[in-house]
Amino acid sequence: MSTADALLDRLRQDDAVIEGLVDLVLDDLLARPVSELVDPAWLAERVVEGLRVSADDQRTEDWVREHLQAALDRTEGASGALRPRVPGELLGPVKDLLRRPYVPDPVIVRALLDHQAMNDLLRAVLSQTLTDFARTIKSTLPQKPLASGRGRLGNLLGAAQGVAAVVGAELERQLEGKVQVFLDGAIGGALDLSVARMCAPDLADEFGAWRADGLDAVLDLPVERYRRELEKLDPDGLVTDVAALVRAVARWDGLSEALEAALKAAVAEAGDRSAKDFLSGSGLEEGWRPHVRDLAVERARDVVASEPFETWLRGLMGCS
Repeated sequence: MSTADALLDRLRQDDAVIEGLVDLVLDDLLARPVSELVDPAWLAERVVEGLRVSADDQRTEDWVREHLQAALDRTEGASGALRPRVPGELLGPVKDLLRRPYVPDPVIVRALLDHQAMNDLLRAVLSQTLTDFARTIKSTLPQKPLASGRGRLGNLLGAAQGVAAVVGAELERQLEGKVQVFLDGAIGGALDLSVARMCAPDLADEFGAWRADGLDAVLDLPVERYRRELEKLDPDGLVTDVAALVRAVARWDGLSEALEAALKAAVAEAGDRSAKDFLSGSGLEEGWRPHVRDLAVERARDVVASEPFETWLRGLMGCS
């Protein structure tokens, strides 16, 4: 048996060899300083180069569009609520997170709400509410002639009928001219009240419950409704718009510098510590290393068992 055959047989039959190699690589990576593992300038430049190549390649956009359409096709004919499709174990923690009391900054809330679209919405709601209220009041006034009869009582009823008609007509006339004037000043007050309530500490629990209950409402709606909403967004056009956004980011002259600065900050935080020391206390190494190791061992076995690897090894050892 040739040396190459013996080595191949050992690699393919003895699991300890592959496992030892994987452990050696992982130990080496974890023992190296973070600054040695990550070169901010090099990594930032490579990421930007890759992003620009992908952004400018029409095939990437076509690939995204194809897979998005395939995802939509898989939902064709789906029915029922969304809830059964969401792992039940996630709902409790997610609802607890949404329910956490949170008091937003009024300046931020106002910056988001104080927009012409929101002003128009408030105007429409208040205008309709006031108009409906006035019509309700008018409807309570007598609309048909009262039985007047004869004598003083009849005269009083007739007068009351006339007064009611005049008041109703005047109310409607005054309302038409003054509602819009009133709303000009009321919009600002409605916005102030909205911001105040959304940012009130004593209402934080109430808004937290609203967010958590909103999750239930979303999960109980049928999935076909969400499909229709996605179709309204025009998936094909959406992909085009997202691709344009990615291209704009990729062409930003300061992208490489910004990414490099972020990477340098992360490396500086690690200092001269090894990756193992940097992760110490986080539970990440203990939690993820066994899974990474198992995956790496499995993939290494597949590679070693492949014909391309055998060809490569024989060529390396000068065997035909």
